[in-house]
Amino acid sequence: MWYPELKLNQINRICFVLCDNNYTEVAGLGGTFLYFISKNGGAFLAGTGAKAEIGNGWYTALLPAAECNTIGPVAIRTSAGGTIQQNLEYVVQQRNAGCIDYTYTVLDSVTFLPIPGVEVDVYTDLAMTALVWCGVTDAAGVARDSDGALPCLDAGTYYFKRNKPGYTFVNPDTEIVS
Repeated sequence: MWYPELKLNQINRICFVLCDNNYTEVAGLGGTFLYFISKNGGAFLAGTGAKAEIGNGWYTALLPAAECNTIGPVAIRTSAGGTIQQNLEYVVQQRNAGCIDYTYTVLDSVTFLPIPGVEVDVYTDLAMTALVWCGVTDAAGVARDSDGALPCLDAGTYYFKRNKPGYTFVNPDTEIVS
């Protein structure tokens, strides 16, 4: 099972929906909801990060670095008056100190202009079964993860799979990271 990652010893933003007993999104709570966090199986403690409403029942919490300082699973429960408890699970992972921030740019093969919005998956095997990174290209065509970071890869050979409706890519694209 895959769980969203939180960066070790960094501020991390999480997003979620709060619903009522009928599973209808509850809007209008602002930052009045509560969240509690359990790091690596520890007791739940009240969260201290900034909270805000995005809209239409969606909310965010900005987890301070102190809430993301333990490698392993992170359980978060959140609720507010008129909502049911929302249970979330993440994992805090440490970036490999020796990894290389790799810039991977997707360009149109005819115009040579960058293509934003391309889903990019990176694998360590040609059969494309061992996924190690995924992201989407930005306006400059550069692949970035949900936090805006480049793929951080160990030196070696990787296989990049690209996908965007309306475009045909020859997959995989073999890249050597050094």
